[in-house]
Amino acid sequence: MSVSRLLLGLLFTQATMQCHSQFENLSTHNETVRQTANAQTHTPELTKTKSSEEANPDTVDVAIPPWKREQRHAGIATNIYDALDLPTNQDIETPAFKLFDKWPSLTTSIPADNSAVAREPAGADSAELADIAELKLAATDEQGAVQAIFDARLADAEWRQSHHGFIEPVNFQIEYQENFSGPANGPVLQSTAAYAQSGVNSVSQFNVGVDLYTAPDFRNGLLIYGKNVAMKIGGYVKADFIYDFDPIDSTDSFDTTQIPVGALPRTNSRFHARQTRLSFDTRWKNRNQIVKVYVEGDFFSAADTFRLRQAYGESGRLLVGKTWTAFTDVAAAPATLDFEGSVSSVNRRQTQARYRFPICDDTLTGTLSVEDTRFIIDLEPSVGTARSPSPDFVGHIRLSTELLQLQAAALYREIGFQPNEKTTVTRPAGGMNFTGVLMLTGRTKTYSQVLFGKGIGSYRSLPDAAPTNADDEGLLPMFGWMIGLTHEWNDLLSSNFTYAVNSLDNTIGQKPEAIKETTYMAINLLTKPQERITLGIEYLYGTRTNKDLQSADAHRVQAALIFDLP
Repeated sequence: MSVSRLLLGLLFTQATMQCHSQFENLSTHNETVRQTANAQTHTPELTKTKSSEEANPDTVDVAIPPWKREQRHAGIATNIYDALDLPTNQDIETPAFKLFDKWPSLTTSIPADNSAVAREPAGADSAELADIAELKLAATDEQGAVQAIFDARLADAEWRQSHHGFIEPVNFQIEYQENFSGPANGPVLQSTAAYAQSGVNSVSQFNVGVDLYTAPDFRNGLLIYGKNVAMKIGGYVKADFIYDFDPIDSTDSFDTTQIPVGALPRTNSRFHARQTRLSFDTRWKNRNQIVKVYVEGDFFSAADTFRLRQAYGESGRLLVGKTWTAFTDVAAAPATLDFEGSVSSVNRRQTQARYRFPICDDTLTGTLSVEDTRFIIDLEPSVGTARSPSPDFVGHIRLSTELLQLQAAALYREIGFQPNEKTTVTRPAGGMNFTGVLMLTGRTKTYSQVLFGKGIGSYRSLPDAAPTNADDEGLLPMFGWMIGLTHEWNDLLSSNFTYAVNSLDNTIGQKPEAIKETTYMAINLLTKPQERITLGIEYLYGTRTNKDLQSADAHRVQAALIFDLP
């Protein structure tokens, strides 16, 4: 046995040293491999067991197997591929090893008398027989058997470096997937179980009509692969064509707080592509769980510069970074072409550290989050300054079934106000946000929301507090609600209807023109004339009422054309 081990060691060293000379014949061998790939068609795998008549008790088989299996000769591992640090992958099939997958019975046998034999499978075509003959010729002794394995793998490695079209999409969202190298056929976020693992994506069965809130599907499309990692490039180009029949100072989005009360009649037209979005979704596997890094931006900013919307990392139940607040549920967001959305829907994204946990399997889950805080205090700069004494603390409980999703979210925060040349005054604030989504049919969903609290106006770009006198400020109570319905008429047409109201209780220190109430209504018709192209038109109506009960309304028509990246 020791002599055999020594002999094998010498043979392995010699095979490695002959690597340079084998490169001279590599192009010829690669051409044969490529011809084999082009000529072969899918054939059901043959039986991997040999009959007792074929077995030879005097031989020791050295198999030529698929990827990443140790080659053993007389009990000694001769894994040349690993020794040379060549790329290996047990699931991706390439021409050389498609031959071995197609004919599992193909082996090179080393009998006791050192005369090599190779079994030829019945039914092999001419190109395959040529490759088999080449392997038989090389396997004239123990060294030839090892060299044949080395040559085949080396040629296959070079082919993989120049041909990438055979790589199939990988599903990185399936938990406990054994590897990332081959295709995964399981659904992505198609069940409540999968959704319970994600804190920011909506369940796919609720995605009726257009969805401009959630991350792009990770399957298919623009995927870039590395070693045990993949990145999806997503996004869309959205061109908006807007016509206002009444005065509104927010020309690019239908922000009803910007309706001027008492303004002279005017109309306005506006074309822009500021909502165009680009995202990068990178995932890899670490200790039986998926690690996700997601970055997203658009151009809805001053001078149309690129703006950060989301940037977070997610591992298991922990999420850290900037994304939708845990105080909202994007599954209940209205499917509008308008960028602003309803006046009560919480559409705030902020930096946070979030932890999710199951309460009752995947049906009932909970989330705790510590988030960045931003306050809006309705006061003159000469009076004082808003302060942020603590972060926002958010928690929610979510009930998810195949047809229904309910969420109850709670928010607690400390609002600070420092009068000029005086110490900071703090006030506890908080609120509740109840959202629900119900699938009425496979093509129709209804959604609703009830929002209330004190000092939470900034979650809807409204004041959190306002002065009550020269030295003090008071929290502003807010109450909002929304109802909506989205329906797909057929595979090409869908519509959405949304109506929402939001109101504040003003303080005596606020000016007469301070906002008291706003309303929002949207109805649209969308069509998909081609794959990944959406064309739609939307009617928008809103009102604004001030503290002094003076009001104004606005009408808008908006058309949009969306090109989704694959």
